[in-house]
Amino acid sequence: MKKLTTIILLTSVVSTSAFAGAYVENREAYNLASDQMEVMLRVGYNSDMGAGIMLTNTYTMQRKDELKHGYNEIEGWYPLFKPTDKLTIQPGGLINDKSIGSGGAVYLDVNYKFTPWFNLTVRNRYNHNNYSSTDLNGELDNNDTYEIGNYWNFTITDKFSYTFEPHYFMRVNDFNSSNGKDHHWEITNTFKYRINEHWGDAANLLI
Repeated sequence: MKKLTTIILLTSVVSTSAFAGAYVENREAYNLASDQMEVMLRVGYNSDMGAGIMLTNTYTMQRKDELKHGYNEIEGWYPLFKPTDKLTIQPGGLINDKSIGSGGAVYLDVNYKFTPWFNLTVRNRYNHNNYSSTDLNGELDNNDTYEIGNYWNFTITDKFSYTFEPHYFMRVNDFNSSNGKDHHWEITNTFKYRINEHWGDAANLLI
């Protein structure tokens, strides 16, 4: 039987990523399937020309109220090519570390601003694990994935926005996802409300 995992995330942000400058983010996520809470702390900086860097640290709380470290991550991106005021090509990458081992990812974003209230980003991303896992054949290999993501960004009002994020994952080597296949979808709905220039709230639903 296919098992759906639903996660609801509540976020508080100091200075949103839509503006240049430093920001701090605190996020709490609840996984309904595993009855697990995740707490995320993040600091970042966005430059006026669109480049940015982000540091993330997460912790998980198990059913017995045991607080465990999740992962550390550093991510950066740079708007490499902007042929028009509507089209931006932006590479990025990240490295992470957790108890089982380290990993990283590289990606390329293509963003197009169709209207003042709607823009679309298509992301091609490769996720790599530096550690080995046992594959379907009983051999050790890297459980890497190729990911195609879409970010449909809608500006509803000057304070309220919505992003629809369908992500498609494909296993590179002989591994299966939790659905028993070598591919799966993850869909996120993000609702953001900007209280003022410095504070904002967001709610995410991941299926």
